[in-house]
Amino acid sequence: MRTKTTWAALLLPALASAATTTGAPAGPANDTIVVTATRQPQPLDRVGSAISLVTRQDILDRQATTAADILRDLPGIAVARSGPVGSQTQIRMRGAEANQLLVLIDGVEANDLAGADEFAFEHLSSYDIERIEVVRGPQSALWGSEALAGVINVVTRRPTAGLQADAFLEGGAYGTLNGGAYAGGRAGRGYASLSASRFDSDGNNAARSGEEDDGYDNSTASLAAGFEFSPTLKFDASYRHTSTGKAYDVESLATGLPADDANGDGRDDVFHSDTRQDYLRLGAHWDTFAGRWNHQFRYGLTDTSIDTQAEDLYSAGTIDRTSQDGRKSTLSYQTSIGVTTDAPGNPADVLTLAIDHEREEFDQRGKVSSYDFDGDGIPDLVYDPNQSPSMHRMGYVAEYIATVSDELTLAASIRHDDYSDFEDADTWRGTASWRPAGGPTRLHASIGTGVKAPTFTERFGYYPQQFAGNPSLKPEESTGWDIGVEQRLADGRIVADVTYFRADLEDEINGTYCCAAGLYTAINMDGKSERRGVELSGSARLSQALTLDASYTYTDATEPAPGGGDRHEVRRPWHTAALNLDGKWLSGRLGLNLGIAYTGDREDVYFDGSFTPHRVELDNYTLVTVAASYDITQRISVYGRVENALDSDYEDVYGFNTPGAAAYLGLRLAMDR
Repeated sequence: MRTKTTWAALLLPALASAATTTGAPAGPANDTIVVTATRQPQPLDRVGSAISLVTRQDILDRQATTAADILRDLPGIAVARSGPVGSQTQIRMRGAEANQLLVLIDGVEANDLAGADEFAFEHLSSYDIERIEVVRGPQSALWGSEALAGVINVVTRRPTAGLQADAFLEGGAYGTLNGGAYAGGRAGRGYASLSASRFDSDGNNAARSGEEDDGYDNSTASLAAGFEFSPTLKFDASYRHTSTGKAYDVESLATGLPADDANGDGRDDVFHSDTRQDYLRLGAHWDTFAGRWNHQFRYGLTDTSIDTQAEDLYSAGTIDRTSQDGRKSTLSYQTSIGVTTDAPGNPADVLTLAIDHEREEFDQRGKVSSYDFDGDGIPDLVYDPNQSPSMHRMGYVAEYIATVSDELTLAASIRHDDYSDFEDADTWRGTASWRPAGGPTRLHASIGTGVKAPTFTERFGYYPQQFAGNPSLKPEESTGWDIGVEQRLADGRIVADVTYFRADLEDEINGTYCCAAGLYTAINMDGKSERRGVELSGSARLSQALTLDASYTYTDATEPAPGGGDRHEVRRPWHTAALNLDGKWLSGRLGLNLGIAYTGDREDVYFDGSFTPHRVELDNYTLVTVAASYDITQRISVYGRVENALDSDYEDVYGFNTPGAAAYLGLRLAMDR
């Protein structure tokens, strides 16, 4: 309760002062078009789901290096990074697991089959991002399996007019060098763009002991192009490639915690991971009957690989090499029909039908291991990780958006998924957005079901001496709902929203069940896992120069406990909060930004040298970032920031160190013609 009171004390005086100022409205405009909350683009004011937007200007103001840096500020989001920059970064929404959140990049499903269906947020640089849409609550009826808890859609940059180009270079703490360039142009009926960036850092030591730094590098390039063959027929294509390298520490056999010398042979270990990500999208859009009936054809491909080399903890000097590759291809057709009109050529109700085919392929390579439990010299058990399973799915979607009046919009959708490896799944969803009498108050609500298929890793994965998959797993299923109220005050210069949410999950998969022939495995747990909480967000135009954004989330996420009852799910903080104050002076040439992010107490689990799990509590922490920028000319800007300015000592994952205070300085060039 003290945490809630503290944040209210910080926020309320600022909001009150905004009521006496003049200036532009706070937050995104009501008519901002969003493309993720429904299958057809809709104005934000008519969306019943809880949704947050991140703009490119937000990214520039806060100087966020990765998407995760700015997503941390949003309601309903909890971020956990296991060590320095480039380490595994998990984002959990409303207490759900990281792989129950669907991530789209320009409409391509980007969750990593090679990484347990989680999206690798640690590798998503922010440089070429135009905006991010975050939709909370079950979205499986629209987008399928991974969207059980919500969807994050990353929209990359496209040229708007003429020739656009910019570049940046920055450096700073931990031997970090970061730079990139973008060029794009639009002429006549076509456009094209190219972006490239490179990040390189020596990093810091992830282990509590030792002095070996864990470095990281990231190279990302993207291409996009589009052409309008006629006013009714358009084509577009995009491709994104990322390759990374990361040094890391693994758990010591003696303590179960990360260590530079995990096997105790007296020298630094050699642990390294290389990641490759490729995303391809091809699309066509065809309008007929004066735009009242449109057709969309899409092909999406996600192709990823993770290759690791590590010293064998049981055989000093021996190097284990493993690789996991995932490939997901999706072919879809969608048609939307304007059913009624409130004015000529302006559809009010829209019926959307869609069909998509998805194929997933998983490839794993590693060392064959055998176990002689009775000591007779004959292996009692042999695990061969070398396998290439695959599966496919057909999905059928129907959605109806009803504009009942200027104040009320309803939406309903259903989906049927035909899986090759599981029983068929049916999901549904309904939303409502109501602004009584067109006034400053808007009520929004959603309810729906979600499904998450077991990952290939959970079904077939194998890690020597640790984990063996369970091919008999069945999908997780969830029912969730939320209801909220949005209030605009002081002629729109203050916008506040409060939302209550709840979800019940059945057949949750526990990936650390002990034991199958001495190894951990995955099982579907009995009973229900419950997630509930409250999200608060607010934006205020404090003056012509100052804007304020703030959020707070309370989350109570529990799972069935062994032996009965329930227990809190790990890495889900009870409280998170963020405050961001941004100022622009000297006709916008001077910018200052203050960001404060709070993460409350939460539980974690670690495994000791005998692979016995232990529950521990992680302390709360606050991260403060101070950023400044100055436009020397219209085309040249200098900027700098201090991350973790208070030098907070904290752990997102038990036993893994995170960076201390760090300063960076950069130069940005821009050109428009």
